[in-house]
Amino acid sequence: MKKEKIVCIIPARFDSERLPGKVLYPINGKSVLERVFNQAKVIKDFAGIYIATDNEKVSLEANKIGVETIWTSKDCRSGSDRVAEAAEKLDASIIVNIQADEPFLPQEAIVDSIKMLKENPEVGVTTAATRIRKDEELFDSNTVKIVIDKNGDTLYSSRSLIPYPTVYYSKEDPLQLKKVVFYKHIGIYVFRKKFLAKYATLPTGILEDIEKLEHLRIIENGYKLKVAIIEQDSPCVDTFEDIKKLQTS
Repeated sequence: MKKEKIVCIIPARFDSERLPGKVLYPINGKSVLERVFNQAKVIKDFAGIYIATDNEKVSLEANKIGVETIWTSKDCRSGSDRVAEAAEKLDASIIVNIQADEPFLPQEAIVDSIKMLKENPEVGVTTAATRIRKDEELFDSNTVKIVIDKNGDTLYSSRSLIPYPTVYYSKEDPLQLKKVVFYKHIGIYVFRKKFLAKYATLPTGILEDIEKLEHLRIIENGYKLKVAIIEQDSPCVDTFEDIKKLQTS
């Protein structure tokens, strides 16, 4: 069997709504973008790693840390749309989209998501999730929750707490929530290139627009999003408070 060529594309825009320029912020001496690249470059399966951007400052940082830039449109609807545009220029059958705000993405998130795609030839895209361990993440809208069926496929994903534990929930005793297992989404997508190209042609879904979650476009249009459950956490960067917490960790 011919070995499938895998490339990694990190979509990195500058104009983030919650924290503009967050990919360039330093964490203990290294930018968020550099740390994301460092997590990616240890994966031996990657035939190449690229930064997809529309911003000169991001491109300069990519050049500084030794990553090739692929220039993309300023009008991309999401990170995956930016990756799809960049992937048009590349010879590969599998495209790994690592989000640029995941400076400590565990290797298992990448490896297990790739493995799951390879083991399920009928699936066009996979992602990763891990168990929520911190009470403060349960009601944090920046922590994206995900609900999965018995086959490992996404049922729904939301910034709200799902599933909502009506049996156990008590405002006086939030620790009761630990009786329910909650999962949070990890910022990685592993696409078959053909499905990635199709994804970019799909209309923005109503739920995607409401939640501002790009992967909802997949399930809204009737496709499967299979999820690899990993053990390690992956703290992402959404706010300046996240930067400060990670500086001291």
